[in-house]
Amino acid sequence: MECLWDLFRSVPSLEVDGASVLDEFSWLNKDDPNRSLQRVTERQGQDAGTDGRFALGDRAQKDLVKVFLATRAELEGKRIDEVFGREFLDSNFWLYWRTMFAFEEWHGALEMKLYLHRFVHHVGGLPDLSALKFTKYNQYESMVLPLTRWLLDQGVTFRFATHVTDIDFDLAPGRKRATRIHWLTDGQQGGVDLGEDDLVFTTIGSLTENSDNGDQHTPARLDEGPAPAWDLWRAIAAKDPAFGRPEVFCGDIPRSKWESATVTTLDARIPGYIQKIAKRDPFSGGVVTGGIVTARDSAWLLSWTVNRQPHFKQQPADQIVVWLYSLFVDRPGDYVKKPMQECTGEEITREWLYHLGVPVAEIDGLAADAARCWAASRTAGTPSSWAARCARSPGRSGWSW
Repeated sequence: MECLWDLFRSVPSLEVDGASVLDEFSWLNKDDPNRSLQRVTERQGQDAGTDGRFALGDRAQKDLVKVFLATRAELEGKRIDEVFGREFLDSNFWLYWRTMFAFEEWHGALEMKLYLHRFVHHVGGLPDLSALKFTKYNQYESMVLPLTRWLLDQGVTFRFATHVTDIDFDLAPGRKRATRIHWLTDGQQGGVDLGEDDLVFTTIGSLTENSDNGDQHTPARLDEGPAPAWDLWRAIAAKDPAFGRPEVFCGDIPRSKWESATVTTLDARIPGYIQKIAKRDPFSGGVVTGGIVTARDSAWLLSWTVNRQPHFKQQPADQIVVWLYSLFVDRPGDYVKKPMQECTGEEITREWLYHLGVPVAEIDGLAADAARCWAASRTAGTPSSWAARCARSPGRSGWSW
C-alpha cells in the first residue's frame, strides 16, 4: 500500500548501507519478480487447468459490473451471494479472488465492492499473482525490526504488557479531540493526558485478536473472549455514532473464524513434492510458489505458499518453511476426516501432504518425521464482513500490492 511504502522510504535498511527498507524491497522485486507458475491444483497436486482464465460468462460479467457501479447504500447489509449469481460464484475469478483475500460467500457485498475499487488495476495479476511483491525474509525481520530500531533511535518509548482500555474525547460539532488514554499495565491502572498537539493512532479491533497457537500435537483452541482491541472499539463507539459499529465486524465468530498453520520441513523428502507443483527449486533463494497455491477440490479449500527461503535469517539451510490456511475450518478434511479447527499440527500436515500429491502410504510417516507444524486460530479478531483478507502469522512473509 502507498502509505506503507511512503513510511518505509524513511526507514534505514538493516542489511544495505545507505539504503532504505523501500530501496531494498524495490531492488529485490525487480531482480526477482513474483509470478506463480501453478496457481490451482486438484486431484492430489495435479494442475487444475485454469490456465490463467477468469471463466466469467456474460451473466457473471454483468453481476461484477453491477456491483462495481452500485452505490454504497445499495449494497449495505447485503451478502456476496445475494448480489452475485451461481455462474460468478463457480468461476475461476471467484476462486482466485476468495482465496487471495479470504472472502466467503456470506461476507459483505459492500466490502467486496470496496476491494474491487481498490484493486481494479491489479485484477489482471490475479491468475498468476504477478501483482504481489514479497519481502526477502518474514515480515518481522524485513519490516517490523528495522522500523522498531528506527523508532527507538528517534526516542520512542514502547510499553509492553500494556493494553489500552478506553480513550476520552472532547466532542463538539465538527470536532473530536482525544483528551486522555486509559490503560492497564500488569493489572495496574494508568494513563496519560493529551494536549492539543498530540496525535493518537489506535487499533480498534484486530484481525489477530484472541489468536491461539497449537503445535505438532495440540490443536489451536477457539478463544471467544474477552477481546481487548474489540472491547476498546466498543468503548469508543459508545461515545459517538461517528465511531462506527464494531459488532458488524466481530459479532459472528462462527462465520468469521479462521485458521492458518506454518509447516517446517526437516529434510529432503517433502521439498521434492513442493518443487513439482511450484516448478522451481525451493532452495534457490528466489521466488518459489509465487504466492498461494489453492487445492480447488479440498474440502477445507486449503491454500499454501512457500516464499523465498530462508524465511528466517537463522533458518537451517536444509529446511523449508511453508504457510497454509483454509477457508472452511469447520468441515472434515479429505484425508484427515476432521475439521481443521480440531486438528493437531501433525494432522494438518497430513491433509496438506495429501493435496500436495504425496502417495497415501507415505503421508503419515512424513507428517510425523519429516515436518513440524504449529497452527494459529483467529476468532473474535476476524471481522465478519471481510474475514482475514490480510492476515499474518509469524511464519509468513510480508507482501504488498
